[in-house]
Amino acid sequence: MATAESRHQSEFRFQSDGAVRFLAAASARRTSIQNDWSRTQSELQAIWPRKGHAVVAIVHEGDGCLDGEDANDVLELLHGLRPDEPLDVILHTHGGSAAAANRIAAALVKRRNTAAFVPFYAESAGTEVALATQQIYFGRDANLSPIDIHIDGTSARDIVHLASEKGGSASEGLRLAAKVARRALHDEARTVASLIHPDHKKAGPTALAAKLTGGRCYHGELIRIARARRLGINAKNGVPAVLYGFIGKRRAQLRQLRELEQNLGFIRRREPAQDESVRA
Repeated sequence: MATAESRHQSEFRFQSDGAVRFLAAASARRTSIQNDWSRTQSELQAIWPRKGHAVVAIVHEGDGCLDGEDANDVLELLHGLRPDEPLDVILHTHGGSAAAANRIAAALVKRRNTAAFVPFYAESAGTEVALATQQIYFGRDANLSPIDIHIDGTSARDIVHLASEKGGSASEGLRLAAKVARRALHDEARTVASLIHPDHKKAGPTALAAKLTGGRCYHGELIRIARARRLGINAKNGVPAVLYGFIGKRRAQLRQLRELEQNLGFIRRREPAQDESVRA
């Protein structure tokens, strides 16, 4: 007759073996999706209508955001290009890490003959990356946005305003947070001003950066092509039609990856912890 301990061991091995098989299959699926993305990028490069231009894409889905991995991928590609090789940057992002955007923009602004293509939106950190290129092409109804600095998920501008409203009654923690927020706003405005391509600075070297980072506009405010031109941005109408299918394909890949990660998280939560009394 099986003892309670032997039944526990059998159940543990059964569930663990199932989890191992699932994790192996998930790993293979992840690799397949990543390989599909590499093929998708190669296909875009092959049919890209601006012949002789290298293409790099930053595409996110849902809550995905610009991060250090995006910066590493872009910089790796740039290191493989000639300094004078024309470059087109495809952007589809709601924003993300200021540090990652700064790294990408610093590499782009030094290059000649660059352009950004925005089929739908390139917001906040995405706007910063776009402005590091020489010209920005807008799709129909596409938009940029203000560069809204956040600290731990809260708008730096809102932290400063709240501390100002509280005045002398502001807590020590709020006063400290406001000090950090003011420094972040100042530093980011200075950094963005240095990373905007000169072709966008028709109103002066720092005026555009001040308007985008100064806190007068919220992240959610849309900067469409007409307003972009009024701000002095070198904005042009139209993106190649192939980009819409490309963006759709990449978003589908990212959804598959997200679902895969969600399933992996579920399996890890369900996997039982082995009883410390059970030894091999």
